[in-house]
Amino acid sequence: MPGSTPEAPQELPPLKRKGRQFPPSAGKLSPPERGNDLWLLTLSDLLLLLTVFFVLLFGLTLQQKSARSDYPIPQAEAAVDPAEIRRDKQTSAPEGEETGGILASLERDLRSTLDDKDRRRQITIARRADNLFLIFPETIVFDPGQAQLKASARSILEKVASLASAHSHLLVEVQGHTDDKPIHNRRYPSNWELSVDRATQVVKALIGLGLNPVQISGRGFGEYRALYPNDSDSNRHKNRRVEIQFSLAHSS
Repeated sequence: MPGSTPEAPQELPPLKRKGRQFPPSAGKLSPPERGNDLWLLTLSDLLLLLTVFFVLLFGLTLQQKSARSDYPIPQAEAAVDPAEIRRDKQTSAPEGEETGGILASLERDLRSTLDDKDRRRQITIARRADNLFLIFPETIVFDPGQAQLKASARSILEKVASLASAHSHLLVEVQGHTDDKPIHNRRYPSNWELSVDRATQVVKALIGLGLNPVQISGRGFGEYRALYPNDSDSNRHKNRRVEIQFSLAHSS
């Protein structure tokens, strides 16, 4: 327009570059938090404790090995039962004498100890292989189904104890036998228990009469080692018995 001053041209705003915008702090790394590295301290403590443990364990192992070398373990020979040694020394048969001759001499001595009364009571002597047997019928030593020694058995048991004590190389085994009639009560569930108890009572009586306990033992066989078939009362009577076996202890 006439008379008016021309207007100055307006400045345009600066152009903004289009693209991905980053926050002002995107180019800077944030400092780590103080609590994030505590697990490293815990791990290092654990490793240190494990190291100390293994060092102590290694030291204890070395100490035990040293103690074993200073005090050696006794060999197996030192573990032999002293009672077995005494048994071998006390019951070994005399050297230079034959078994047959010794048993023959023992049989003569045993027969000489039996008097007419003992023979009438049907106490017998038998020889089987290298063993000598003194056989008692049940009626002499026990009542039927019982294991309490009769007073009438004491005299013959005294002779047995005296004879065996005079021959320290003898081994004595008491054996209990029954017939096949079953027994079942509160004390004896079967004949086996009865035969074992009878043998035990005779063993105790012989020890009480002076026989060395090292020389004697006892076993029960029930009805399983019958001398005669259990087909009659007479045979059953013969099978109910106590046998005392004499044998020689041979040195190894």
